[in-house]
Amino acid sequence: MLRILHFAAWVGTSIAVAELLGYLLHRLLHAGWIPWLSMSHMKHHMVLYGPLQKQRPSEEYLDATTGSVALGNVGVEWIVPSTMILTTVVVVLRLLRVSLFDQTVSIGTTLAWTFLIFSYLHDQMHVKNFWMEQNSVLKAWFRGARKRHDIHHRELNDRGLMDKNFGIGFFLFDRLFGTLSSEQSPGVMRPRGSGSNMLKSQERGESVGHEQGGWLRRWK
Repeated sequence: MLRILHFAAWVGTSIAVAELLGYLLHRLLHAGWIPWLSMSHMKHHMVLYGPLQKQRPSEEYLDATTGSVALGNVGVEWIVPSTMILTTVVVVLRLLRVSLFDQTVSIGTTLAWTFLIFSYLHDQMHVKNFWMEQNSVLKAWFRGARKRHDIHHRELNDRGLMDKNFGIGFFLFDRLFGTLSSEQSPGVMRPRGSGSNMLKSQERGESVGHEQGGWLRRWK
């Protein structure tokens, strides 16, 4: 029984850590602090699934990594910082003399959860007729999470940055750090505050926002 509890504790802790790191990395990609990371992520947000575009245009996911260096459909903007973070975690676990079994459980759970939520589930939120929409057990949770992710794609602040709902399936850390938005602000698909003209360019098929628009133009 103690072994089961020990195993469950490692799995639970690793899932919580994966959620936190995924939240922080996603927030970093929207902050503009590391321009090349943000620029890569903006192709997904501004070219394929922009604020004025349909979030589920077809039954196939539009992959922003096509023609770019990627692991599957995971771009370098996720791979590079994630590798650095995981390497740091492994070093810390070794320094704390955590057993090899517990290290394997921790890293394995973190990788599996990250792929499941931040890659697989995320991609399916942009696909029509995903099976979770009709599942009697999961549909309420999935539709609620997808609604928050739609808000993440559609709401811009005064600087033209998307700053809400950085979680994908779960939004605990959005709630804790004040970035949760369960309802879209008045004015469908418009920036909040004085940035109300930022989206006019996308209506003409151009880039959106100040910082995000600047990164996007590098593809043009």
